[in-house]
Amino acid sequence: MQNGRDFALLCAVVLSGACADDGSGAAGETATGSSETSVTSGGPGDGSADDGVDDGVGTADTSGGAQDTTGDTGEPPRTECDPFGRFGTPSTSFVLPTQERTGIYYPDVQESFPEVDWADVDRLYIPAGQYTSMSLGNLPDRSADDPLVITNMGGQVRIGPNLPDGNYLWTMSGGSNWVLTGRWDPQSQTGDEAAPGHRCGEYGQARGNYGFWSDDAYAAREYLHMGLSVSGASAFEIEFLEIERSGFAGIRLLNPWSDGELPMADVSVHDTYVHDTDGEGIYFGWTGGPPGNLIAGLQVFNNRFVRTGNEALQIQDIGPDSEIHHNVMAFSALHWRDNGLGAFQDGNAQIAIREGAVSIHHNLFIGAAGSLVSFWSQPQDGDGERMVQFADNVIADVRNLGVYFGGTAGPDSSFEFTGNFLRGIEFTYDALDPGAVAPTTVFRLGAEVNGVVTFSGNHWEDDLDLVGGGGDVTEADNVQGPVEPVEFVDSGYPDGADVLRLEAWTAESTLAPGSPPRDYVEDDLVMYDAVLYRCIAANTDQPPPDYPQSWEALPTPVDDLRIVEESPYAGYGIH
Repeated sequence: MQNGRDFALLCAVVLSGACADDGSGAAGETATGSSETSVTSGGPGDGSADDGVDDGVGTADTSGGAQDTTGDTGEPPRTECDPFGRFGTPSTSFVLPTQERTGIYYPDVQESFPEVDWADVDRLYIPAGQYTSMSLGNLPDRSADDPLVITNMGGQVRIGPNLPDGNYLWTMSGGSNWVLTGRWDPQSQTGDEAAPGHRCGEYGQARGNYGFWSDDAYAAREYLHMGLSVSGASAFEIEFLEIERSGFAGIRLLNPWSDGELPMADVSVHDTYVHDTDGEGIYFGWTGGPPGNLIAGLQVFNNRFVRTGNEALQIQDIGPDSEIHHNVMAFSALHWRDNGLGAFQDGNAQIAIREGAVSIHHNLFIGAAGSLVSFWSQPQDGDGERMVQFADNVIADVRNLGVYFGGTAGPDSSFEFTGNFLRGIEFTYDALDPGAVAPTTVFRLGAEVNGVVTFSGNHWEDDLDLVGGGGDVTEADNVQGPVEPVEFVDSGYPDGADVLRLEAWTAESTLAPGSPPRDYVEDDLVMYDAVLYRCIAANTDQPPPDYPQSWEALPTPVDDLRIVEESPYAGYGIH
């Protein structure tokens, strides 16, 4: 007997116009180019149907919002296998027709398919295949209790690489309350069993096995090629996709002010794997001058942002009820010597808060050059006060400053830095900037930060003071002493190698004009075209692929970046 997911696919393939119930509780019709599908059991939000499929183990919150982080460690209540049925059983679906061209181009899906009831259809299926690019625009506005679920069908959907002169890779725009998911879920009829990603904690086998896989092979190292770009939308969700080798940011989310005031509220990005990008890992909001659209209710959790050219996490315009938690941001700012955008793009995370209550907790920020975390209180006209909690994070391995806190904040705002662990602040930034001065504190506050700032229960091991600079600072129960390094289940990074030993290969430090060519010595580690190499013979200006006598290609990192169970940081990062 076929399960309900296979049955729906069979209906799509034969285009019979009607299909009978196979006994699985998921009967219906699904036709390419047709949206009318009636299902005899289940419906949107109904995840309780018994279809004879293993539903996984345990229970979990499937609401799609931020997960409960109660408990001593704030660990999300994730079971080993999330149960099936998260999106209910679909009643109606539409299979997006592929086109003769090698990409998918529907800049206005509603206009392209007026026969579809976009206010009601439960699933938008994208057939498996490899596409040079994808554009889906004018997605519909839906309600939170009846979202449009956009998913892969019949296998993996791969996007890219696009030609260097192509002006985009993967764009989505418009609408609200839609979900982009590569989650394999036979009960909800999403994804595909052959591309489950990290389901059931299989992070070590997840690479290349997500329902959606964006890989631009660095086709265009510029702003145009994002791994995924979303604009003109609100209240959407992104999960279970992999993005690599994008020419700039892996994920870019922005509602331009030029399109009119459109806050990008209630966005959820979770369970993604973004790695080996030329620019940022994930890039939210507007970095130019005001005005910009507020991003309220943002939820970012259980993501891996790994080996990025610039910052792993860059978010601006953050508003009330936003939460960034249980993410791994590792090996960022690899282009710190040769960043094409210039200096000051070499941190791990850049976070700018506009107003409201914001919580940043249980994240791992590992590896950077300039300031490991750059944190800003950055209100615009009309914004209210900020109540920010930055708690229980690991902040480790940087060539310059641990955390910089800048911007403006009056006495009505409050900022709490609580229970964080900081280590590995080893000043070597003068290799790029001879005029750079070693920091004397772990945290540095800008002169205009005048709100209430509390530092309590933080641990740091470096021979520095905890905090310096402006602000009304209160310190309590902070401890200077040994801080344990993070130990991952299986990072794929060479055992015992310093995090900061890894850089992007470059022949010279272009950000330090007049500096000598870059000399590599034995055991230096570099990334070149997303391949990890170790130097086995000292050399200068020898690109690794062309000089095997000087460079050894190492195994591809598996990036199982879960914390080992016996670690003092158990419950931090991904699960």
